[in-house]
Amino acid sequence: MAEGDEELNILCADTSTNNCSVAVITENTMLGEMDINFDLQHSVLLMPMIEELMARLKLSPKDIDALCVSKGPGSFTGLRIGMAALKGMALALGKPMYSSTSLETLAFGAFGAKGIVCPMLDALRGAYYAAFYRFEDGRLIAIMQPEVLTPEEIAERLKDFNEEVLVMGELKAKDLEVLTSKGLKVVKAPPAMDIPKASNLGYCMLDRIISGESENPDELVPLYIRKSQAEHEYEKKRGRLNG
Repeated sequence: MAEGDEELNILCADTSTNNCSVAVITENTMLGEMDINFDLQHSVLLMPMIEELMARLKLSPKDIDALCVSKGPGSFTGLRIGMAALKGMALALGKPMYSSTSLETLAFGAFGAKGIVCPMLDALRGAYYAAFYRFEDGRLIAIMQPEVLTPEEIAERLKDFNEEVLVMGELKAKDLEVLTSKGLKVVKAPPAMDIPKASNLGYCMLDRIISGESENPDELVPLYIRKSQAEHEYEKKRGRLNG
């Protein structure tokens, strides 16, 4: 943007986990953020939260210049709700839309951390959505893209790096013990860093937003990585019936 131009108002939403998070940011200011980490109520919380936040900031929909949404991985239902809501707003307002992964959003919340940053979200059935990142010259660099892995598989991958590892997200205590028992130099992030926050979603891809590298809302789909629990149970039942 040219000098003197007004900053962009960027509306962000992350509904990939139990936490429902909305924020309005500019390039240099986090104007406001709301998080409710309770009972996966995204279908009833998301739009009222957006409306309340914008009202408190004295913003109308026409004041929003860009929209950001988490594409997952995470809760299948949560992702569909968040993506449908933000896509609808982008299309109705004629505003550009951007997306990033929930794991990148989590990792960006540990800005400046040394060593490996390993965000983990519950993928059910004893596995996690996980990825590895590091910060280099103030930039978040992916060194392992999101995968579904067991704690043992994550520990095995981390052995390749003789560095301190910051783990964050939905890691269960018993699985943290798996990582520490493998001789890894593991540090667990505090609870405030365990949820993907909408403001970090926007800031982790700020360069893309400023340069206008937007995505087509009609082509934007959630990053599921694995089949849903319902699909998994259906296939198990069908296998028993066919057997």
